[in-house]
Amino acid sequence: MGKATESMVRMRVAKPIAIAYILGLLSATGPRFIKVLLLLGNRKLSLQAAWLQSRNILLKAVEYNRFPAFCGVLIGGSTLLQVPIKALIIALLRVVRSPNTVFDGFLARRLARFIATIVSASVAFRLLNSTSLEVVTPNRYGIPQPLNHLQSMKPRPFEDPPEWVYRDGVDDRLMPASSVPSHELAGRTMDLTLFSVVRALDIVVSSVWNRLAPQKSSQLHTIARSTPVTLFSFSAATIMYAWFYSPSRLPQAYNTWISAAAELDHRLILALRHARYGTWVYGRDTGMAPLLGSMCRDHGLPVELGDPARTCPIPCEVVHMGWSKSCEKHALIRFCKGWVFAAKMYAPIQVFVLARHIRAASRPGSRFAGLSRAVLLRALVDMTRSSAFLGTFIAFFYYGVCLSRTRLGPTIFSNKTVTPQMWDSGLCVLVGCLLCGSSLLVEQSKKRLEIVLFVLPRAAATWFPRRYLPEHRWKEHVAFTLSAAVLLTTAQEDSTRVRGMLGSVLHGIMKTD
Repeated sequence: MGKATESMVRMRVAKPIAIAYILGLLSATGPRFIKVLLLLGNRKLSLQAAWLQSRNILLKAVEYNRFPAFCGVLIGGSTLLQVPIKALIIALLRVVRSPNTVFDGFLARRLARFIATIVSASVAFRLLNSTSLEVVTPNRYGIPQPLNHLQSMKPRPFEDPPEWVYRDGVDDRLMPASSVPSHELAGRTMDLTLFSVVRALDIVVSSVWNRLAPQKSSQLHTIARSTPVTLFSFSAATIMYAWFYSPSRLPQAYNTWISAAAELDHRLILALRHARYGTWVYGRDTGMAPLLGSMCRDHGLPVELGDPARTCPIPCEVVHMGWSKSCEKHALIRFCKGWVFAAKMYAPIQVFVLARHIRAASRPGSRFAGLSRAVLLRALVDMTRSSAFLGTFIAFFYYGVCLSRTRLGPTIFSNKTVTPQMWDSGLCVLVGCLLCGSSLLVEQSKKRLEIVLFVLPRAAATWFPRRYLPEHRWKEHVAFTLSAAVLLTTAQEDSTRVRGMLGSVLHGIMKTD
């Protein structure tokens, strides 16, 4: 009996580590395995090559300094260390004052959870940063990125002009004093740290807000309703503006996803970047005419419409890529295409949600008891509305660009005050970025904050360098450790205070009783 009980205790203790490691392994290898399978199915990889790639993916993922091990250490340490730390705290409390079993147990349990999470988060962070970053190609064309814009005042046509940021987010004036090669710069866990910090701040702010509940006034209610839309508009504008002018500040996968959703001819993006950089100028022949000229020819438009020396401003028809002369019709087309793009993502998610609902509601002898007409209709409405949100986001962006540069902008400001060059060198993109954030109003109110918490860390990533000098890593270390401690401790005590599915998932993983 004693051995069986001891075995059960060990299994309960080992369960969080195993689940965390397996989930980390699936998230790290799943997308790569799927990509290999797709290439194999399309006959772009041989069976032997697919096996070798899959083997390499798995061998890399199980290394001690990879994400699965990070998850195991973070979750495992947060649960395993609680018992000895709690016993030590109780012993110390009884030494320094008279014993109070109830109070000592409550204080020791909460304090032990927080300390255990701090220790495990600190160790996990060091583990994941124990190797230097892999060498990354400077840009997708394989062209070496200049240290700053002054070193390349005349980029060759049809190439991305240098971004108006320091190389890799590092001040080049500090580089001569440091012997650190660029591929050994810190910043490997920046996205993870920002995610943890944003989630922890949400917990702290919402806790303070709930304490103000008895004194809430109509003004506080107004603030509560408008905050998600305001934060989303600010975050979306930041991300979209970075996608246009500083794409290196966004993760490559996120850049690729935005490009797929936007369906924007890259030559048009290049023209906007060169206009901002100063090598695309209205009324002057700077050798950039073939850039949009070739795009006009490909989309069945007169070539001269893409020549900035002959046409000022470039008509919106070119921005529409020949789909329509009407800005309103083009916005409607963009909405429909964006809706279809989003539906392809949300439909599988709804199928998964339906499957979970059916499994939870199933009874012996009636496997599909939970599958009613109302449930199916709700799933369809949710998918349609979420898809409409992304479609509206894309449509508002394009319509905002058109409104500013050729419709409302020139009527509000004269061409002498705000010239066409000024609109196309950044202002029109800024207006589109600001307008698309209001699309969040299309989404359900209960989902708005979850969406904000999804985009806010990505927006924050553009405010901080993606890679920085190793001597500053301690700042990120402290930020991650404290925020992870707040997040995991809260998830263990009350998962409802962590928004979305994250709270219930973390609570379920870390549950040992």
